[in-house]
Amino acid sequence: MINKKRLIKTFTDLVKIDSESRNEVDVARYIKNKLNKLGIKYKIDKSAVLTKSNHGNIIAKLGSKKNLPTILLSSHMDTVTNGLGIKPVIKRDSITSDGRTILGADDKSGLAIILETLEILKRKKLNHYNVEAAITTCEEIGLLGAKFLDYNLLNSREGIVLDSTSPERLVYKGPSSDYFNIIVQGVEAHSGINPEKGISSITASADIISKMRTGRINSNSTINIGKINGGSAINIVPGRTEINCEIRSHNENTIKIELGKIKKIIENVNKKYKKINKKFNAKIKINRIYDSINIPKNSLIIKNILKTCKQFDYKIDLVETGGGADANFFVKNGVNTVNLGTGMREFHTVKEKLILKEFFQSANIVINSLIVKS
Repeated sequence: MINKKRLIKTFTDLVKIDSESRNEVDVARYIKNKLNKLGIKYKIDKSAVLTKSNHGNIIAKLGSKKNLPTILLSSHMDTVTNGLGIKPVIKRDSITSDGRTILGADDKSGLAIILETLEILKRKKLNHYNVEAAITTCEEIGLLGAKFLDYNLLNSREGIVLDSTSPERLVYKGPSSDYFNIIVQGVEAHSGINPEKGISSITASADIISKMRTGRINSNSTINIGKINGGSAINIVPGRTEINCEIRSHNENTIKIELGKIKKIIENVNKKYKKINKKFNAKIKINRIYDSINIPKNSLIIKNILKTCKQFDYKIDLVETGGGADANFFVKNGVNTVNLGTGMREFHTVKEKLILKEFFQSANIVINSLIVKS
């Protein structure tokens, strides 16, 4: 049913358009032109005020049958950096960049599938569920487009995000994630003249880090220390150090317990160093990035996808992930959303590629899962 030649052209057109995060306006223009040619109505939300992008999220709608549910499709417009001047190279079984940049299959492969799906459903006049396409910005810098999307514009209660690797993987369960910063305020002093009067924030930070659990905490929980920044000069006892960390887990209680342990470590470090100088202080700031997802296996969208895969003899597994995607914010706002792969591999690198067989398979799954079976 899909037009493979058109699907490839749409994808290569999209990746040639520069759209690093917060600069999605040109790719948005391409998408809007496509929608206009198809006669599909859309709205632009006001998320750009909060995301600081030069364009808002695009919400397109196809179908208005009151007796049928509405299904959401979503992908994001932005790419990571090193995404300027992409030149796609079409090979026999894949598409790559020319090796100087990323490819941008994350997530323009998803965008191409959505545009192909809308075109087929519109032109072939198929009996399909009502469809909404939420095309977001700023996913690569914290899922900001989905976070600040105007959910009053959506009617969907179930959906598909197209932002994963193989279409043989249907992600239905994912973790919550908190970022937490540990700010250690020591006492500056000259390292050669009076180091006794100082308290090294780096040394105190090492005390904290050495007692923290990191890496895989259990089968579905991780803690990572991603960045450390501290000190002002080699000859100054460092006054301030910041430790940037994250915790992810499918279990909210695990997050609560592990953060509680870290708070206790910080409390003990405060007691130790405040005895030397009361100006010393260590504290933690916690920021919820996204909530977990756990889509019921008997949901309409999962059942439709599994039926489609059985129909076409596609292999597919329901899987848990350790990562986050726009799906996390859709779920938080009442849209039970799974994440389906598009065939992308080694994304965010110059070795990124899109496997064509899987790309076509993903598009076929999406389209046929939206058709109402008699």
